[in-house]
Amino acid sequence: MGTRSKIYISGFLFVLLGCLGKAQTIPEFVSLDSSKDAFPGKNIAIPSQFETYPIVEPTIASHPSDNDHLLAAAMVVTNSNDPYQSCRLSSFVSKDGGETWKETAHDYWGYDPWVALLPNGKTALSWLGTPKSFKSQFPLAVFTSNDGGENWDSNVQVFQGLGHGHDGTKLVGSKDAFYLTTVRFNANMGADVVLYESISNRGFKEVGAIEGQGRRLNFCEPAILTNGTVVVPTMHGQGKIWANVYNPETQEISETYIVSNNPRLGRGYSRMASDIGKNSDFTDRIYFVRAVADGTRSQGVWLNYSKDEGKTWTPEKRIDLFENKRPSKANVASVAVNKNGVVGISWVDGQFTEDQKSYDVFFSISKDGGERFQRPIRITEVSSNPRTNENGDVANKFIGGGHYLGITAKPDGSFQLIWSDSRTGMFKLQTCNVKIK
Repeated sequence: MGTRSKIYISGFLFVLLGCLGKAQTIPEFVSLDSSKDAFPGKNIAIPSQFETYPIVEPTIASHPSDNDHLLAAAMVVTNSNDPYQSCRLSSFVSKDGGETWKETAHDYWGYDPWVALLPNGKTALSWLGTPKSFKSQFPLAVFTSNDGGENWDSNVQVFQGLGHGHDGTKLVGSKDAFYLTTVRFNANMGADVVLYESISNRGFKEVGAIEGQGRRLNFCEPAILTNGTVVVPTMHGQGKIWANVYNPETQEISETYIVSNNPRLGRGYSRMASDIGKNSDFTDRIYFVRAVADGTRSQGVWLNYSKDEGKTWTPEKRIDLFENKRPSKANVASVAVNKNGVVGISWVDGQFTEDQKSYDVFFSISKDGGERFQRPIRITEVSSNPRTNENGDVANKFIGGGHYLGITAKPDGSFQLIWSDSRTGMFKLQTCNVKIK
């Protein structure tokens, strides 16, 4: 590959237009598929050497060809009364499909782990923070492993950024490439969405950025399509949600494509996933998911999707098709697509208990490319109220168990979920495999 130039796109015009645009609207519900084709297995606790600390914000990836190989990472909160300044990093690997796990404690302190696995076992783990102790500094750190996360390289690639540094990391991989997005604060007190690339075991390098022009932009993970292009989502809470498409062959980034004029967020990170299944009827369809709130009131789980590689997008629709009439408590939605094109969306909600003070993980699927969804099924075997003495202020900062939870599609077409709940009185990791009929 030749020398790669960094590409900058201005987000200012779209922010301004969004501020002048029409009022936000609440979407209709998606059509119901009355089938019942998702079957959850047992909940499996993921043990940690940090037994006395809450563990939150897990992410998970599956090996593209080994059904038994899973990799996860999460934040260990060492002071429940000061969670934003006391988190350290742990990663977890399973070689038996999630039944048992081996933990690696990384002496790095900060936020927002994310993991990805390539077919050759090359592994990347991204993190914001510093070694040895928490320093209120947030350089982007990328850890690598050649054996799927069992052993980690001693060298860590670090991007310092400007001033505050970064906010959030999102990492995906396909074939021989990793792509990583983050928000990097700039000298104008705004924040840009930045895309990093690593091909054929080379280190990460910046290949594109969407400039905030003094505004603080937001983001979620990119989506890699079958032709190798990368869809990079960007959003602003007072403007629009849009995407640019990066082509690694031409080293060019596309014009801006509007995803939604309805920029509501509010309940955890938004999420994006692409369909790259060879056996799918919806190959290269892209799905954008978010749990939405209006002030203190939840508005459910919203979905937009694109049939033309990110150029145009459907209007958002709600997919949380519960039969009861209880208000939505939707939080931290996640999305993945399996090899057959089945879309799986998970989230945390208070629908199982009448007082809605306790939460569960729910999961819904679409088998027709996002046109219809089945009724949500309950994944957690025990409802739990996060507001406990053991959790302390962690429950206020991470009411859903983190600002995001994890989901991945395995080679056999099943989905593996990971989350953090308080069934023991303290946030701890749980996982579950969901098979699809």
